[in-house]
Amino acid sequence: MRALSTSNGRVSGVVTERGEIRCDQVLLAAGAWSRRFLGNHGINLPTLPLICSVMRTRPLQGPAEIAVGAPDFSFRKHQDGGFIITQRGALDAPLTLDHVLLGTRYLPQLRQARDNLRISLGQYFVKDLALARRWRSDRRSPFEQVRTLDPPANPALNSEAMRNLRAAWPVFQQAEMAASWAGVIDITPDSNPVIGPVASLPGLTLATGFSGHGFGTSPAAGQLAADLVTGHAPIIDPTPYRFERLI
Repeated sequence: MRALSTSNGRVSGVVTERGEIRCDQVLLAAGAWSRRFLGNHGINLPTLPLICSVMRTRPLQGPAEIAVGAPDFSFRKHQDGGFIITQRGALDAPLTLDHVLLGTRYLPQLRQARDNLRISLGQYFVKDLALARRWRSDRRSPFEQVRTLDPPANPALNSEAMRNLRAAWPVFQQAEMAASWAGVIDITPDSNPVIGPVASLPGLTLATGFSGHGFGTSPAAGQLAADLVTGHAPIIDPTPYRFERLI
């Protein structure tokens, strides 16, 4: 999706690289791309990107069948018998222009998590700066330039997670790493998602900014978003997730 079409101040469709699709309701669930997409329409969504590194072990006998979370590690069993592990208390924070523009909104979070953020300034800043923040719907969008946000995993963070895990669960001394990867998380100032309509643009509903909790909450979040888009009574009170709380 490149952009929204509007008529008389409300959504009338979406523009894709293959043409326009007419509709009167749009659900934007674009994760870390949501801020840039909305910015092109003059809507300011204050989210920032962070990167989480993860690894998976080869099949291992002995550890718990349930997911386990601690301050400096977490793990859950994979269907192949291995375990997915992350350094729960640490994230990479490669700086972008948005960190500069929105930093003051996040001061309470930064004070609380300053020891857990690996802040850096480098190529990520330059690559992000090179992507357009405003574009016409008949021109190539940033989302066509970068199809997938696929940052490299941080080996140091994964090693740290394994050391912490092995100290607490010695059975993981036998674990062998099979794969590693990383993903971009979009964080809101209060760490709660935005699930609700945008009052300034009727027909647009957001489901974004899940701050690392999207996987676990996705069934309920999807139901709430569907209820709001279709006009059904929501399964829970959507007030805590309204977009306007961040304006």
